[in-house]
Amino acid sequence: MRFGAVVLLIVSAALLQGCAAALLPVVAAGAIGKTQVDAAQARTRAAEQQLADLPQAQREAVVTVAPVEETPTPAAEPVVQTAQIPAQPVALADINHPYLPMARYALAQAERRQAGASVRSAVLVEKVSLIEPRAVDCGDKPSAIIIDMDEAPGVELSDGEAIGFGELLQYLRDNGIVIAWVSDRSTGELAEDLALLQGGDFPAMQADDIQLFAWPGLRKQERRWNFAATHCVLAIAGDRKSDFDELFDYLRDPDYAIRLDAWTDRGWFLLPYPAAVAAATHSPKATEVDNTP
Repeated sequence: MRFGAVVLLIVSAALLQGCAAALLPVVAAGAIGKTQVDAAQARTRAAEQQLADLPQAQREAVVTVAPVEETPTPAAEPVVQTAQIPAQPVALADINHPYLPMARYALAQAERRQAGASVRSAVLVEKVSLIEPRAVDCGDKPSAIIIDMDEAPGVELSDGEAIGFGELLQYLRDNGIVIAWVSDRSTGELAEDLALLQGGDFPAMQADDIQLFAWPGLRKQERRWNFAATHCVLAIAGDRKSDFDELFDYLRDPDYAIRLDAWTDRGWFLLPYPAAVAAATHSPKATEVDNTP
C-alpha cells in the first residue's frame, strides 16, 4: 500500500526554551555528540540533585515508599468530545498478543476521559522531579499512544504471541486513539522494518499514523514532548525504560527513580520490538476483531 508523507510535529520555539537541541542518549542507535549527551545528562542531574539535597531520612522515605497509584479527578463536564467507545467485542479477548494489555489500558483511559475524568499522560514533564514526578497535562487533547522503534535486547517475543497486531492497532484507531511511531533512525534506515509494519493484509502501520523519526536538532525526548504538547499520550510501548524517558539512560542511582514505577503497566509498557511482532503476526479468520459497535 502507498504510505503517506512523513508527519513531523514541531511546536514553537517557546516549548523548547531551555532545552538544548540534541538527538538521543549514547546507548541508542545513531551517532551523537557530547553537546547532545550533555543536554540529556543535565536534565537528569537536576532531577537527581533535588533528591540528593533532602535530609537523609526524607530521601530514604522517597526511595523506599511504594509509588502512589493514579487517582483521577472527576471533571464537571467531559473534557473530550468524541464518539462513544463501543463495548469491546469478545473476539478481542481471543487475541494472543503482547500489546493487548497496553491496548486495553489505552482504551480504558480513553473511555474515562469521555466520561469526564482526568487521566495521567505517559510523558513526563521537562523539569521532572524524582520526589514528586509529574506528567504533561492532557487537557482536551486527542488521545494517542506512542510505539518506540529503536530495538534493544531484553524483551523477547514468545511463540504464538503475535496474532492480530494490525487488527489490534486498528481497533485503537477506530476508537479515536492516534498511533505515533518514534525512532532515532531515519525512514531510510528503517526501510526494512517499515516494510514489515506496512505489509500484509492488515498492516500494523497505516498512512494516517504519525511518524516521529530522526530530525536534526531534536533528540527523541524532545520529539516525545512535542507530540505530548498536542496529544494526550495514554501509553508508550518500548523495549527498555529509556523509551519512556531519556533520564533512565543517565541515572546514577536507579533507586532514585522508584516513584516512576507508578507508570509501570499504567502508561509505560515494556514490550517486544514492533517490527519483530509484525514479522510474526498473522490474522486467522477465527480471531478476527469485530469493530462493530
